[in-house]
Parts: sequence; structure tokens; C-alpha cells
Amino acid sequence: MGEHFLKIFWKVAVTFVVICPALSQSYIKYKDPTGNFSTLVYDSESENIFIGGLNKVYRLDAGDLRLIVQGDIGPKLDNPECQTPPPAECAFERTFRNNSNKLLLQFGDKIISCGTVNRGTCEFLYSSNLTIIGQLVSPPVINTDGNSVAMITQNSGDEPNLYIGTPAAIDPDLPPFTTRSLVDFEVQKSMLQKSQKKASDSHIRQGFKMDFIHGFNSNNVNYYVVVYDENYSQTIPNYQTYIAHTCESDQTYKVSYIELPLVCNHKGQKYMLAQSAYLANRVPSEPNTSSLILVVTFGMSENGASSIPERKSAVCVYSLSDKIEYSFLNAYKECSQGNTTFKTVQWAGSNQHPCVSNQLWEKILVDEQVPYCHYLEQIPDLGGDAPIVADAIYQENDTLFTSVTFQYVDEVQESVIFLGDDKGDLVKLRLNSLTSAQKYETKTIDAGSTVIRNGLMLSKDNDSIYVTTKQQITKVPVEECEQYTTCSECLGVGGGVGDPYCGWCTLMNRCTRKNDNECTGAYKDGENRWLNNFDQCISITDIEPANLPSDMQIELTLTVRSLPSGTPQSYFCVFEDIKTMPVLAIDNTKESPTLTCETPPEVEIVKPDGFRKVNLSILSNETNMEFVSSEFVFYDCSAFQDCTNCVSSNFACDWCIYENECTGNSLKCKLQGVVGGKGNAQTNATKFGPDKCPRLKKRDTEILLSVDTKRPIEVVAQNLPMLETGQEGYECVIGEEVVRAEVMVNNTIRCEPKQYSYSDQEQEKPIVLKVRWNGNFMIDNPDKVTVTLYKCDVNRTTCGKCLLADSKYECGWCNQVMCRYKDHCQNGAPFLNGNVVCPNPKIISFSPLKGPIEGGTQLIIKGENLGLAFNDTESIMVDNVNCVTEEEGYIPSEQLQCTLSSTPTRLSSWVKVKISKESTTYSATSEEKYSFVIPEVTKIEPTLGPMSGGTDVILEGDNLDAGTSVNVTIADQPCLDIQRKEDGTIHCVTSPVITNVTIGDVVLMIDNGKDDSNVMFYYKTDPTITKILPGHAIASGGTRVQVKGLNLHVAKKKILTMTIDSQEFRGECFNASSLGVSMTCKAPNISAKFMPLEEANYMSIPEYGFILDGVTKYQSLDGEYPPFEYFVDPEYFDLEDNEYNKNEDENLIIPGRNLNLASQKEDVQVKIGKGVCEVKDIGLLHLTCKPPEDQPKSLDGSDGAAEVIVYHGNLNFSVGLLKYYKWPLPLPLEQMIAIAAILIIVILIIVGFCIYRCKAGRSEQKITQFRQQLDQLEMKVAQECKEAFAELQIEIELPTNEEYENQGIPYREFRSCILRVLFPDQPDHPILRDLPENGVRSEKVDMGLQQFGSLINNKTFLLLFIRTLESQSSFTIKDKSNVASLLIVVLQSKMDYATDILKVLLADLIEKGVDQDRARLLMRRNESVAEKFVSNWLSFLLHSYLQESAAAPLYRLFRAIKIHVERGPVDAVTADARYSLNEGKLIREILEYETLNIYAIGLDPAKDPVEVKVLSIDTIMQAKEKIMDALYKNVPYSQRPSPDTVELEWKNTSGRLTLQDENDYTKGDGEWKRLNTLSVYEIRNGASITLINKQGCNSTLTHPRYMNSHVTSSPSRSMSPMLGQGDSENSVKVCHLVKHGDNDNQEGDRGNRMVSEIFLTRLLYTKGALQKFVDELFATILNVRREAANVPLPIKYLFDYFDDQAKENGITNPEVVHAWKSNSLPLRFWVNLIKNPDVIFDIHKSDAVDACLSIIGQTLMDSCSVSEHQLTKESPSSKLLYAKDIPNYKKLVAEYYTEIQRRPAVSDQEMNRVLGDHSTKHKYDFHEQTALNELYYTYVRKYREIILSGLESDEFAQKNKLSFKFEQVEHLMNETNV
Repeated sequence: MGEHFLKIFWKVAVTFVVICPALSQSYIKYKDPTGNFSTLVYDSESENIFIGGLNKVYRLDAGDLRLIVQGDIGPKLDNPECQTPPPAECAFERTFRNNSNKLLLQFGDKIISCGTVNRGTCEFLYSSNLTIIGQLVSPPVINTDGNSVAMITQNSGDEPNLYIGTPAAIDPDLPPFTTRSLVDFEVQKSMLQKSQKKASDSHIRQGFKMDFIHGFNSNNVNYYVVVYDENYSQTIPNYQTYIAHTCESDQTYKVSYIELPLVCNHKGQKYMLAQSAYLANRVPSEPNTSSLILVVTFGMSENGASSIPERKSAVCVYSLSDKIEYSFLNAYKECSQGNTTFKTVQWAGSNQHPCVSNQLWEKILVDEQVPYCHYLEQIPDLGGDAPIVADAIYQENDTLFTSVTFQYVDEVQESVIFLGDDKGDLVKLRLNSLTSAQKYETKTIDAGSTVIRNGLMLSKDNDSIYVTTKQQITKVPVEECEQYTTCSECLGVGGGVGDPYCGWCTLMNRCTRKNDNECTGAYKDGENRWLNNFDQCISITDIEPANLPSDMQIELTLTVRSLPSGTPQSYFCVFEDIKTMPVLAIDNTKESPTLTCETPPEVEIVKPDGFRKVNLSILSNETNMEFVSSEFVFYDCSAFQDCTNCVSSNFACDWCIYENECTGNSLKCKLQGVVGGKGNAQTNATKFGPDKCPRLKKRDTEILLSVDTKRPIEVVAQNLPMLETGQEGYECVIGEEVVRAEVMVNNTIRCEPKQYSYSDQEQEKPIVLKVRWNGNFMIDNPDKVTVTLYKCDVNRTTCGKCLLADSKYECGWCNQVMCRYKDHCQNGAPFLNGNVVCPNPKIISFSPLKGPIEGGTQLIIKGENLGLAFNDTESIMVDNVNCVTEEEGYIPSEQLQCTLSSTPTRLSSWVKVKISKESTTYSATSEEKYSFVIPEVTKIEPTLGPMSGGTDVILEGDNLDAGTSVNVTIADQPCLDIQRKEDGTIHCVTSPVITNVTIGDVVLMIDNGKDDSNVMFYYKTDPTITKILPGHAIASGGTRVQVKGLNLHVAKKKILTMTIDSQEFRGECFNASSLGVSMTCKAPNISAKFMPLEEANYMSIPEYGFILDGVTKYQSLDGEYPPFEYFVDPEYFDLEDNEYNKNEDENLIIPGRNLNLASQKEDVQVKIGKGVCEVKDIGLLHLTCKPPEDQPKSLDGSDGAAEVIVYHGNLNFSVGLLKYYKWPLPLPLEQMIAIAAILIIVILIIVGFCIYRCKAGRSEQKITQFRQQLDQLEMKVAQECKEAFAELQIEIELPTNEEYENQGIPYREFRSCILRVLFPDQPDHPILRDLPENGVRSEKVDMGLQQFGSLINNKTFLLLFIRTLESQSSFTIKDKSNVASLLIVVLQSKMDYATDILKVLLADLIEKGVDQDRARLLMRRNESVAEKFVSNWLSFLLHSYLQESAAAPLYRLFRAIKIHVERGPVDAVTADARYSLNEGKLIREILEYETLNIYAIGLDPAKDPVEVKVLSIDTIMQAKEKIMDALYKNVPYSQRPSPDTVELEWKNTSGRLTLQDENDYTKGDGEWKRLNTLSVYEIRNGASITLINKQGCNSTLTHPRYMNSHVTSSPSRSMSPMLGQGDSENSVKVCHLVKHGDNDNQEGDRGNRMVSEIFLTRLLYTKGALQKFVDELFATILNVRREAANVPLPIKYLFDYFDDQAKENGITNPEVVHAWKSNSLPLRFWVNLIKNPDVIFDIHKSDAVDACLSIIGQTLMDSCSVSEHQLTKESPSSKLLYAKDIPNYKKLVAEYYTEIQRRPAVSDQEMNRVLGDHSTKHKYDFHEQTALNELYYTYVRKYREIILSGLESDEFAQKNKLSFKFEQVEHLMNETNV
């Protein structure tokens, strides 16, 4: 009986523990507070969910419930009296009415929506964007008064049909059952004729109602579950549920219609109101059987009297064929036999006709089978009173199940019913049979809301269920097995019912689904790998023996219930962290198998416990996990230090008195001194138990001893041993004091007298008494007999406090000086004790200091020696006024309380107290005087308020701080919440008054004093509100709201309130006009709760109001006024021009967005320094204001530029500095600088020439020659200046975004992209392949790698492994990068775990940086595994975001650079270019060339030629690449023919010529040899060049001389002419446009040489051409002008982690955290992508393009730096080029970081969901086993000894036996190499 009770209790407890946490579970959801959801459709093909609601239809992504699009279906123009919808005319005025969706269906790529307007018409919506298709004028389809159902079915070859079931209506055009066209919703067939009959029935017209619950189709039969009043024509209603069917083959609805009542019984009660229904497939279909069942939830209605159910629910299940269809067929058969129970349906016609016998019909029906479609017109519209009855499978009170769905769990062949109720709960039932189900879990999804009818729906993969309430849809997993951490929790859900989805994976020690791939062997019956029965839970049920001495080693036998099948070698016994022992044997012959293993040789026991409980677990060799455990006890008798504990233990221990030890072998002890313990087989004791131990007996009284008092102490003992010869006697130990003791009669121990003391300032100190003998043998003291030492003088500084001490201490007041123990007071000195009066009473203070002359003031007096009892107070007087004492506030000796009597006049005197007892009297007088005064009110503020009260008033006057109690009345009504302030005023709140009271006296009562002054308060009529304008504001509030009304000035407190989710936000109101007809309020700031609708910029708040003192009418305006709307906050951007020209620009324009959504110009103020810019206009994107005439001073009073600040509501924006324009410049500053530089250079050249001429003294011929050279140089300088000027002025044409989109972006797929991030130099890394299947790879290798993977998944091991490697000097930066990349591959399927490791590594790195004062350098140099890990982590998680956002602008930038660079000459050897951003890669001489338009023919000559632009000085390879770019512009680079495999062929007048970079045409120039160009071949405009396959190896590219100087995959990238080691001095060098490496010719030939800086304007030209692309890329990267919601969760999560780490490490410098963020995201991620776009795109990046990308990447790096670099004219051009742009970029970076920081924190659950989705999606992209193999053989083998040493020395590693597991891996991996 007891075991059964405990079992039930345990199940209930487990259920409570398991279910409760689920209540607060957070799930994916979509919420719209105004949605009023009513219908739900799931499109499994697109995996979208469509929801119908109030005026809206929503399309959500089924995965994350993200709103994709929202369509408007209302409000619409309508009038219920209008018979046809617009545009048809109507005699009644149409107004806009809300349209609530009643039906929602999907039909192909359309959505059908039927609503409550226009008499229930329907419309088609595009499913993609939910816009209405066309202007279809639909006839009425549904009755808007009630619920309808619809189905779309299609037989093979037939057109699809729309079947509608809708409540019967009077309108003959709206029958209850119709088949309608899916083109125009016109009726194709219906019960039309019967509806016309029904229309003439007056009873039906007066209120016949039908409620369609559910509709479905099966085997070409349509079924309807409907509720209606079968007594609709009678007085007493009777609401019943009916199930009806009609056959699709019945074209007229005339014969096949049949309905029968559907009833659900539970314990004699009938549940007859269906609430929801679902057709389910219970088991896999079998031949000739039906598996379809109808699950229906019912509500209770007593006798069917109401259509509104009670909150009692039942669930019934009906077999479709065996129950429902059988009943239908049987009804027809019974009708044919004349059974009058059945008759025609009353509501379908004017009369009912009972069945009559007909043998012909009977004969026809006898052989019919289900499902039966009736076709005999003689038995139409059959109904009856023979209900289809089922017993409830489940019933529950106090709830109403409003929705139901069903799932058959194939893996366990179980069925689950999901129920939604009216409390927002999801209830789960386990279906045992068609008559029984058990609830196993309830989850609160949307508390307080009702799950809508049919609002439960399973996802496509059946792993989730969608729960829909009026305002919210939630995605809930069908199971959450992982939340259960023990077998009993996993299998004990629902009080032992169990979750059908969940079972216990024994060897994994986890709760999983049976189909979880990690639970191997789950489907093997009888092997106990996966358990799903509570009684099966694996456990160690018995251990024999149950405990063991710590120094004994024996074999243990463990009995294990549900032990998985296996051999002894499969398991180990783990004795905590002591030792792991192998299993010796397993016996499977018993019901519960047993296994045997040895105990450890010796176990250390910590004294004085005497035993050690260890966790004995069984370890699986297969999973390397401990999967079951129990407690085992090792004990050591010698560890017990006293007899009582020794013999009271459960171990085989005895106490040897004379040996003073606890032992398991008492045979060695003296017999008379042995006290036996429990169960010791080797004992020789004759007495047993703790009662036989030598010990002190418990005392009834305590031992008290005053300090410094010499007195003996006596205690009674028992079982004292007889002292033997040579043994020492007894001693008492009190604290640190030891005294001799003797044993008296009756075993009384007497401790010798001694004085004791203690230093603590405490009144008493208890000390446990110890008695010992024979030196250190202790007598037990189990009851803790204690000696209490005490001090009389501690905290008893007065006589009164001393005499209040407990009499047991014998303390008294000695010599009128101090409190002493009676024996310590000097002889003859006065000693007071007992109940006497103390001398020298004293008044220290009293309050209050004054009161009214009428008395009644309660006086509190505090002092010393004020009597030990209340009656000791003889009198309290103030002058001659008596104060009556009160016992209530009396504190002995310290406080008196009394109430003063009255006095006729004002007076002031001392307080006097008399204390007396018997004949002794003492008195005390106060130092301060008490004053009797007259309080008086002279003023009240305000003087008026509303009749509803609630006005805060302030009373001013004289002596208002007197007395104790205060009461104020105004107009005979109490003033509430009275408070006295330090300034002497009284504050209170007026009460409401009746309507005829307009004025009232202010009466003040202080104690007994009353002031009936002439101060008056006026009551005015309550304020009224008539208008609120505008009805909107910005989210941050502060904008003005004008309120119109009457008497608004009457209320003192005027506040506008907004309520969101029970949280109230307030905004003050002010400027109420003197007449009270208007006031202005500031809109409250609701930004903390602002959640605009998806795809919208506003939020409606229906719950708002006004606090107007005590007026309640306007506290909530919900329903009386339209909802108040809050719009997104405005944003103001920086000024586009920081100079203001008052002569030209009359106004200042400030850009922004969302500026006037909810604001007017009056809401905005603009200040320029100390001046004001008058706001003239505010638009959506711009604000216009007029600045002051003169330059305003800055805020600090200085001249110059002043800060412009925009104040918009509660927001303010600094938009830049403004300076008034003074000196106009003729040209833009950049152009002027360039021209000025050129002029200066020219002047310097001329001056230099003049100086040279003066000093040279050369011949006239040389002077002439020099002049000619100078003239040429000047001409070339002029030419270059002119070209540079023209280039700067001419707008550059680069492809538009549309051109890029049409061309397409060649993205690399995830795997290829990530590989280039992880291993940039290894495009064919082994992780792309599985380990080879050969002799080396064996089963043990797989097992070894699997166990090594398990170690990697152990946090302790992995962190120790990384730290150990990083501590080695031989572990290079390349190794760190390689390890980080291999680890991210190993953990690709566990990104949540990888993130956890990343956080720990970063924390270590930050802490190390802080310790070394190098915190700012984190992530700067990529010197650790953690830094590379961050790069990899970001690359993994941001790949999809990259493709969605920044990839397109990056590709556009790359293409723009490539096109722009290739417009000018590019040296094929050095990659120097005419147009570049990199000064080091700039061609610094003038080249003569022309642009040629040629026609290229591809390898397929049938295709049309393509026009290509080339340069006359392009090499053949350069021309070839441009031609291939044109021919293959839409083809990724890797899919194009390699340039090495094709040649160019030119057909001229001489024939066909193959163009080559090097051949006989190649010109030599000494040691230099120039590559051929198109001009060498004299190719002209319009030439046709054909691309052909290469015929031989005659290209320069494969010439042996250049084999070491080019990249095979991209020959034009590098054709370096540097000679190999084998080249001789006479070898020829290759050049193209310039001869590099030769200092004499680096800048052209001597005759052509110019100052190289003259070409720097080309940098400006290139920068200008690319500026918009750079800006676009940076804006995208930094989220500029975009919603911050686009910030990916990983970035927010990482940045928040940096912020948290800064706080934890005490870093307060924001620049440090800024540097961390910049080094991690821009530097490690974005800059890498900018410099290497070929990582994400399948493109070829030339060196010339790479040089430009490097400058842009460096610009982003500089923009992210917080350091300010001082630039001078000596600074490199790469720094100067973007010097003016970088401050703006820096501002964008700071704003981006700030915006991310403002975003709500990412919860671990949200992040884990993202990580889990990523892991699932990419878990198989790379081969984990291969990565493990690389890690092991590259690093583990190399550092094996160091790793093992670290594992053995680490505490946690020891606890988890990691060194043992590591050695196992070593053993397995090493065996394969033997």
C-alpha cells in the first residue's frame, strides 16, 4: 500500500516539475493587437500561412511567422439594407464598415476571402501580394450572421467545385448548401426550392439559426457538422449538433441530403453543442478497412436550452464508416421499413413527412454498402431522432475546447489529439482507443485568449503545431523532449501518462524522439535502447553489498532494470572520480540483468564523517557516456571520533572504550569496554547501542556562571569507565580552560572552581562542556550540555535597563554607577535589584513640541529610568496642565505616552514627570518647553476644483505643524490623503460633492482644536472633453495634442495617459485657457512599448484617456474616440551644405525622413547656436527654416560655425555646424587644389630652368636643345592638365543597378565561399571529401575519431586543448588559423556549442589583454585561435545576410572598378594603370592610344558577333580577356573556358592570323622585350576577331621563361619578368608599357619624363567615378538610412557580448569597446570581403583592380578607428584621397554601433534558434570526420604529451576522466598504424 502511494506521489510530483516550466516557454509568434483573427489556411507547397482578420488578410512565413505581406479587405462602403454591393446604386447611404473575414480558402495562386460586408460577398486575392483581383461583383455567398464552412474539391477531369455551408437565411438567393462557380461565385446547384418554401414559414423567419462547425470531403461525399435549434418553431429551444452529408453526384441536392443528431455522453450527461471537429487518419490504412475518424469537441448545455455552452467540455471520436456512414445507411433502411423515428428535415420544407414502409425501397437498400449516396427521390432530406452516440474519451470542467486537431505518430504508432481552449491553452491527449484518452500536458500559449475555431494546424513536417487566437498565432513544437533531463521526467509526463513522442535513449542518457538519428538502435526491440514506459525507466535497483569498508576490495553485483543489451566489454563501472573499473560479467537470465565489477583497492575517507557516498555509474563504451547511476557508500570505522556516532551508524562498527577508537574488528579490544554497533559479525560486545556509551546526561536547567566568578560546575554522567592503573583522571574543558574533575556519587562529575571570562561585548556566551579522561579520551556529550557565561554590564548602561535583566542572572545596580553581579558589588555599596524605582530619571526628548490649546495632543516622552512598570509614573505635567498617561506607548524605563488636557490660553512651559513606588519618588524636567498654540488656516491653493474631487490642495497658515492628529474637511466632506510637509503646509485631496454644492468652508481639526476659518473652496462643474486634435503623435512623444472642451481649467492635475499591455505612459497638459475651453498636452513617450505593425509605420492605441483630478469619465476613451495612433519617430540627417548664403538661400533645408507623419511645424524648434531658425514648413523628407540675418554665436559664445540642433517633441538631433557663407570660390575645392598644384609645379619648373640657365654657362646649342625639351615638357604638362581638367568635369558613365541586375550576380554557393574563408590557399582541401575507404581506414579509426569528436564536444577538453596549443612557441599564427578553421568545421552541426566556446575564448583573450594593458588590440592582429574563430563564425552566420544585403553593392563596386580601370591602359606586367586609386599602381607617363570597337566571334560561330571595346595598346591576353568578358558576361568565371585554352584569330587581307603576345612581331629593346599589342598587328576599328581553341603550346603564357612568373588560372594577373635562379645575365626581360625595375626609366624615357606628382589628379578622377559605389557599399554595411531591425542577430549578439565583457573587466573607455567591434566585424569580415570579392563571387580579380580594392578596404578600416590622424601635405596619397570622407564615414560607424546597442538584447533562446537553424541547414557541407582526422594527426600527435599532462593536472578534466578517454582515443588511433 505504501509503495503504491509513493509511486503515485512521485508521478504527480514529476508531472508538476515538468509541466510548470513549460508554462513560461517562449515560442515563435506573430501578434497584431488589432487583428481579430478568425480564419486560418496553411499552404504546404509554399509553406506560407494565410490568416483572415478584421479588415486584413495576412500572409506569414510558416517557418518563423514573419509577416510577408498584409492585404486590406476593409473597411468597405456598405449598408445592410443594400441588396447589391458597389458599384451598384443603392437608395440607402453607404458608409465605411469594418469587414471581418468569415471564410478563407486557397485556390491555386489565389485566395478566396468572404467577409461580413455587402451581405457576405467574396473576392479573389492574389496569394503573392494579397491584393484584390479585378473588380468582381460577387453575389452573396455566406450569411454574415453565423459561421460558415467551405470546401474545394475536384474529381479527375472535372472542373473544381466550391461547396458552401452557411446558416439558412430568408433570402432565397442564399441557400444553406450550395455549389458555386470558382469564377464568379454564382450558384450552380443548391437547395434553392426548399429555401423558397422555408421563406414562407413565419417561424423560420422569426429566428431560425444554424452554426456550421466544420466541413470536410471524403470519397466524393461532403460532410457538415452543424448546430441548430430543432424546436425553432416552438417556445422552448433545444439546441442539437447534427452531422449531415450530401453527395457530389447529387446535382440538385434533392435526394442525398441526410442529417442525424451527434451526441457525446459522459457519465449520464449529454454534451450536445459541438465546438470544433477534425477528420483524422488514426492508423495506417489497411486493405478493406477504414481508418478515418471524426474527432469532435462538445460543450454542455443543460437540456439544450441555450446555444451558448457552459464551461464544461467533452471530446468524442466517431468512426466515419463504422459509426457515421453506417448510421446513415441504417436510417434509410429503417425508413424503408416504416420506422417513424425518421422523417424529412423540418427546416428544409414547410411540413415533415414520417417514413412509410415500402418493400421495393427495402429491397433496393438491403445490399447497399457504406459510404452510401442515396438516389431515391422518394426518401429526400432524411433526418430523425436516432442520434449517433459515442462515449467521451476525455472530459474536463472549467474549460471550453474551441479547436481540435490530430496526429498519428508513425514512429511509435500512437495517436495524439491537440485541443485549444478558451483560456489560451494547448491541451495534449494521448489516444488509447476510440473510447479512451488521457491528458499528458497543458501549455499556456496566449493566456486569457480563446483559441479560434479550427485554429490549430500542424506544420508540413508535422514537427510543429500552429495555435491561433484572436490576436496571435504561435508556432509550438509538438514535443519538447529535450527539456526533460532524467528518465523519470521524460517518461513520467502527465502523472505517468507519458508523452507519446518522447522516450529515454538509455545509452545517450537523453530524452529523445525515437527517430532521433543519434539514438542508435532505438528501433531494435528488446534491447532497451529506447524506453517509452514509465515503469521501464533504467535504474540500478540493487547493489550487493550495499556498503563496504574503504580498505576492502571485492566484487560488486549491480542489478540494473532495463539494461541495454551488450557484452561486459561494452560497459565500465565508474566510482565517481576515484577509479573506473571494467565490468567482469553480465547475467541476463534474470528479469533485471546483473553485472559484476570490482571496487577500487582503497578509498580515502575524510574525517570525522566516517563514510563517503560516491556516485556509482555505468559507462557505455559505445557512447562514452555514463547512463545510469546510484549511490554507494564506502566507510571507515576509524574515522568516527566518538562512541555515539560510531555505534549509531549503519555500518559494522564497534566502539572500544579503553582503546578510544571505532573499529570494524572489536576482537582486539577489551571485552568489558566494547559497545556494539549494528550488524558487525566480528563483534564480541555484550552491550549495544548509543545508550551504553560513556556520556553526559541531558540537564533540565542551564548552567549559568557570571564572568570572574569562581564556582564549581557539576554534571551527571552515565556509563563512565572504571579507571585502570596508569590511566589519567577526569578533566573539564570549557573553551580554552582546562580544570581537574572528580567523579562523585551517582556518576556526578564535579569540575573544580575557577574564574572564567570572555572578551566579546555580548551579554552571554554559551560554551559546550567537554569532559575527558586518560589524557584525550572524550566522554560523549550528545545533548550538548552547555555552560553559559554572562556579563551584567553589557548593554545595561542605566539603572532601569539593569533592573530589567532576567532575575536568573542576579544582576543589580551597584553604587548608583553600573550594573554588576550581586557578588561583585563591593561590600557596603548600595545595590538595587528587583522591582524598585531607579533614581535620577531623565527626559531626553519629547514630541510634538507644540499643540492646540484645546488639548488632545498625544505626547511621546523619551528618556532614562522612567520606571520599571506603567504604574510607576505618578504624573506628567506641562505647567499646571495634566497629561493623562497611556499604557499603549509605554516602554519600561525608556518611553512614556500621554494625552494633554486643554488650557484656556496660550502658554509655554517645561514637561515634568514624577516616578514613584511606595514611598520613593523621583522627578525629571525637560530641557525644552512645550507650547500651547492656536492653529489657523489663512490660504488654500488652488481655490477651485471639479465636483468629482481629486484636486490636490495646499493649506497655508500658522502653527499647522502643531499637535499629532490632523483632519481637514471642505464643504463638510473629508479631505483625503492628508500629509504634513516640512515647510509647515498641509496637503490633501478633495472628495467629490453632490451637484448642488458650489462653495464650501475649509475646516481644520488638529487634535481637539478646531479652526473654522473664512477660507473658502469653490466646486465647479466637471471638465468635459469634446475634441482631441491631432489624434496621433511620434513614438518618443513630446508633440502637442490640442484638447477642446469646457471647464478644462478647473482640474489642477491634467495628464494625458496611454496604456499598452497594462503599462501606463503619461504626458503633462498645460496652458489651459482662462475659460477652460482648451488646453495643450504633450503626447506621452511610448517608445519602450512601440511596436508598429509589420510593413507599416504606426501603432494604434485604443486605450488612452485623461487624468483630470477625480473626474473618471475621461480616464478611458476606449470606444468613445478613435484609437490614438503613434507613428515612427522622425529622423534628421546631417546638413548637406554646412555653409549658408543669406543672399542666395533664403531658407535652410534640413533633410530627414518621416518628419511630418504625426507632426506639424509647431512641434519643431530649430536652434543655430544661440539663435533660432524660424520653422517655415515641414515635409516628409525636409524641414525648412529661416536662419537669423547674422551669424549666430555658438553655444559657448564663440564666433564661427554654430551647431544646428533640431528639437522635435522629446527628441533632439544635432545635424552639423553651420557657417554663413562669405567668400565664394570660382570652382569646387578639389578642382582648385588640383589646378593650383599643377600651376605651382609649372612655376617651379620654369624657376628651376632659369636658375639652371644662369649657372650653367653652356653653349648656345645646348641651351637651344634645353629650350626645345622644356617646350615639349610644357606642352605635355599643358596636355595632361587639360585632360585632367576635362576628366574631372565630364560625368562618367558606369552601368546602372538595373544593368547589373539584368546581368546577374555570380554568387558562390555556401560551401565554396566558406572554404575560401577557412582555407584561402587550399581550394581542394580534404574536408571536401570523406576519408578514403582503404586498408588504413578501419572500423577502429571511425571509432577513434568518433570518440575524439566526443572529446571535442566536451567543453573542458576543448578549451584545455586550445589553450595548450597556444601556449607552445612552435604553434605558429598559421597553425592557429588552421586549428580555428578545422574546429568550426567539426562544430558546424553544433553552432550553439561553437558559440559558447567562442565566448569563453574571447573572455580569456580580453582578460589577458586587460592584464597586459593591451585591451584595445583585441582582434587587431589575428594572433590567436579566438580571433580567427570570430572571423569564421561571422562568415558562417552572415553568409545569407551577405547575399541579401551587402553582396549586390559590393559586386557593383567591383564591376565599376574593373570597367573604369580597363577604360585606360593597364600594364600587363606590373599591373600599373592609368586609372587607379593606388598611387603605387599609377602609370606616370603619357601614353598614346586609341579606343577600338571590334567585333568578337565566340567558339560557336553560329551566334552573332559581340561588339567589344579594347585599347590599341592592349596585349593580346588583355584583349582576349575583354573579349571573353563580353562573350561570357552572364557566365561565372569558373564555368568559362580558361584563357590558356583559347586563342584569338584575326582575318585580314593576307589571310588568317593567330594573335600572340610573343612571336616574330615582338620588338626588342636591348635586354628588354615588349609584348605584342593590337597596334603591333595594326588592328583597326571594326575588325572581326574570332575566339578559337588553342592548337599548340606556342603562347607566351607557357613559355619556359615565364613559367615561374604568372598565375595559371589567370595569366594576366601577373607576368612578372623577374628571372629565375637559372637565368643568365644576358636573359631578356619582358615589359609592356613601362620598363619597371629600371630606375632610369621608371617614369618614362628621359625626353618624356615629367614630375610624377602631376599625374595624381588621375586618383581624384577615379575616386569621383567610384564615389557613389563606395558610398552605397558603406551605407549598406553600416545600415545607414535603414531600419535597425535589419541588423543580423549574430552581430547584435557579438556586440552585446563585447559590452558585457567591458563591464565585467571594468573597462570604462568606450574607445576600447569601439575598437573591439571594429576589429571583429569591419576589419575581420567586411574589409576581407572588400579586398577579396572573389571569396563570395565567382569572378577573376586582376592586380589592378585589387590595388583599388585595397585602398577602399583601408578607408573602411580608417573609418572604424577612433584615433584621429593628423594629415599634412607630406601624408601619403592613400590617406589624403578619402581624408574629407572619413569623418562622415566615422560618424556613420558610430551611429551604426549606437543603433545596434539600442536594439533589444538578443536572448540566448533567439540566438540558439538561429544557430540551430544554421546547424541543421549546413551540417553536411563539410566532412567532420576528415576535419577531426586533420586535427588529430597534425596537432594532437605532435603535442600529445603536453595535452595529456594538462588533462591530468586539470581538476575538471580529472573529474570527467578526460585523460582516460584521451588515452582510449590514442589507443584506437595508434592501433591502425601498427
